[in-house]
Amino acid sequence: MERQSPHPPYRIGLALSGGGARGFAHIGVYKAMEELGICPGIISGTSAGSITGAMFASGRTAEEAMTFFKEKKLLDFARPTMSRTGLMNMNGLERHLAEFIEVKRMEELRIPLVITATNLNLGIPAHFKEGELIPRIIASCSVPIVFSPMTIDGFQYVDGGVFMNLPVRPIRDLCEVVIGVHIDPVEPNSHVKNMLQMAERSFHMGILSNMNEDTRLCDVVVMPKHISQYNMFDLSNMDILYEEGYKQALTVFSRPKVKALLGIQ
Repeated sequence: MERQSPHPPYRIGLALSGGGARGFAHIGVYKAMEELGICPGIISGTSAGSITGAMFASGRTAEEAMTFFKEKKLLDFARPTMSRTGLMNMNGLERHLAEFIEVKRMEELRIPLVITATNLNLGIPAHFKEGELIPRIIASCSVPIVFSPMTIDGFQYVDGGVFMNLPVRPIRDLCEVVIGVHIDPVEPNSHVKNMLQMAERSFHMGILSNMNEDTRLCDVVVMPKHISQYNMFDLSNMDILYEEGYKQALTVFSRPKVKALLGIQ
C-alpha cells in the first residue's frame, strides 16, 4: 500500500471507533497494550473512542480510566433536556471529564490526539487536532436526536460516526503501523423495545457502511467478540466489555505476524 511519506512521523497509531458503552472494550485493549509495551505515538478517536482516546492521550492508565466510570450511571453523564434539538444533554460528562483529564486544550496532551466529529451545518466530517478538548469530545459523542449538537465556532457538531466511525484515515499517512479497534458490530436483533433502542440501532445501521474502508486501511484490527448484545447507553456491563477487549487484544497481539509488525518480544 502506498504511503504519502516514506518516513511517517509516528511508528504506531491507534484508531478507536465509536460504540457508546462498548467503549469499555477500548480500555481493555489499552490495558493489553500497556502490558506488552505497545505505545502509540498518536491516537485517533470517534465518539466513545474520543473519550477513551483523550484519557490515554492525557497520560491516564487503563486502570485509572476504569476507576473513573466505577459507581457511575448514565444519569451522572447525561440528563433529559427541554431542547428542541436533542432528547438529552451531556453536561455531566463535560464536568466529570474536565476534572479527570485535567487538560484544557488538545495541544497540551502528552500524546497527539485527533477527534472526529460531524459538521452538521456543512455536512462534512471534522478532524480536530487543536482547541479546547472537552467541547470537541462532546461534539464527537453527540448522537443525532439523542443528544443536542455541540456548537463550536458557530458550527453545530454531532457524532463523528455519521461519516467516520473508525477514524483511521486522519492518521493513516502519519504512521508506519495503525492499530484499529472496532467495537461497533451490527448483528440481527429480533425486537427493538423503545425509542432509545430504535435511535441506537438506526444509527448503527447508518454508519456501518463507512467502517469498511477504514478497517481495510488498518495493519492490525482488534474486534472484541460478543459485544453487540450490549446497549450503547448501559454502563452496567463495563467489566464484561473490558474483559472482552482485553482478551481479544491479547489474542490478536500474540499472532507471530502482528508481534513482528509491532516489535513485541
